[in-house]
Amino acid sequence: MKTLTQWEVEGLRGELFHMILFAMAWVLIGEYALDFKDYAAAAIFVLLVVVWLAIYSIKLYELEETLRDDSQLRVPFTGNIFEKKRGLLFALIFIFEGIAILATWMILLKLQREDWLIPCFALIAGLHFLPLARVTRHNSYYILGIWICAIAVTGYLLTNHNMITIERTNTFVAYGCSAGAVVDGIGVTVRSRKLRR
Repeated sequence: MKTLTQWEVEGLRGELFHMILFAMAWVLIGEYALDFKDYAAAAIFVLLVVVWLAIYSIKLYELEETLRDDSQLRVPFTGNIFEKKRGLLFALIFIFEGIAILATWMILLKLQREDWLIPCFALIAGLHFLPLARVTRHNSYYILGIWICAIAVTGYLLTNHNMITIERTNTFVAYGCSAGAVVDGIGVTVRSRKLRR
């Protein structure tokens, strides 16, 4: 039977923190797009889930303290080089994501296609999860990235073909991104419970 290590718990905690931030950011974008016409019901729901996830992350901190220190077992002799490379790749992903968002924003404003902003930003966010999954070794990021890309493309198509209003499209895309993050966060809790057994 595989024993749980501090390294794995640290990774689960990092993923959980990432999902909490991502879910809250996107639900707030959705509420803004909807002009709070749902009386912030979606934001309140996500906030409740996020609080539960944050409380669960405290349990992961406590669990990490009970486990043996596995820092010497990670990658003998080359651990520092490996960690630096992972850190560099992690930073590059976020730098390129920031550049892509800024460039997309400028291009869409120049083309006077502000209606595509939210779907395009979501597409960039979805695409960033694909290389991030490899760097962080969180396989659930592949599923999340594909989900967000699908939501973004659907939002683009809905807007481009005038099937629903821009307000509803942006809300759909933002809530879809937030829902993906919430599900991934819940998945972290399920995986950690399985590993603890």
